[in-house]
Amino acid sequence: MIKVVLTGILILLNIFNVCLSQTCPYRVRAIDVISIPVAGGLSYLGLKELRAKPRLDSAYVVTLSPEDVNAFDRGAARNNQSIAGTYSDAALYTAIALPFLTLADKNIRHDGLKIVTLYLETMGAMGVIYTWGVSQTRRKRPYVYNSEVEMEKRTGKGALNSFFAGHPAAAAASTFFAAKVLHDYYPDMKNEWIIWTAASIPPALVAYFRYQNGQHFPTDIIAGLPIGVALGILIPEIHKRKKDANISIIPTYYNQTGIVSFTYKF
Repeated sequence: MIKVVLTGILILLNIFNVCLSQTCPYRVRAIDVISIPVAGGLSYLGLKELRAKPRLDSAYVVTLSPEDVNAFDRGAARNNQSIAGTYSDAALYTAIALPFLTLADKNIRHDGLKIVTLYLETMGAMGVIYTWGVSQTRRKRPYVYNSEVEMEKRTGKGALNSFFAGHPAAAAASTFFAAKVLHDYYPDMKNEWIIWTAASIPPALVAYFRYQNGQHFPTDIIAGLPIGVALGILIPEIHKRKKDANISIIPTYYNQTGIVSFTYKF
């Protein structure tokens, strides 16, 4: 039993301790791995809170109209393009997949486990903030004010989940995470503005289509996007190495014996 525990510790040290590659800008620890299922559990509890919101009464909903919405947001209450929902989902899934494309780079791929861990940690944080944040609000979605939308949808689940815009936030967290990773591995790259500009396109598309679908007001989107951008940039940033380590720790397991070798660079 002791051998099994020690072996597990050695494996965790080997994968999640210090970055052995000189090109790796991040330090990822075992606690970061543990945070992923913890975030998943918190998100699940938050989702239960989200789904526990009361439904709107049809007698009340029928009295609503776009004129009840402030002038800045009013346009969203007249939108109901169903195809925009399909487009927004496609843009979101594309954004979520983009960070994995950074692994095509050999330097980043060498540290693939660390990058994937940081990405899952980022999206886990996004899930916690979204589920618990939105579960505490009661802002009606724009389509609730639209008389052309069927009453079942206007009074259905999710009708009070307008603030803040989760889809655009999740897309921004994904794409800006990818841009941040590329920046940290290649801080001297030329025309870096192209990377950051490209990172902004999928979230902008998701936000636009969610607006056209009557899911969010502009103010919901304005609140959601910065949350995603901040998470995508800050999670990798707080894991950056302060300086190159002089000590290398290399755990190995050979012939049922665990060995940890230390190398000090003068």
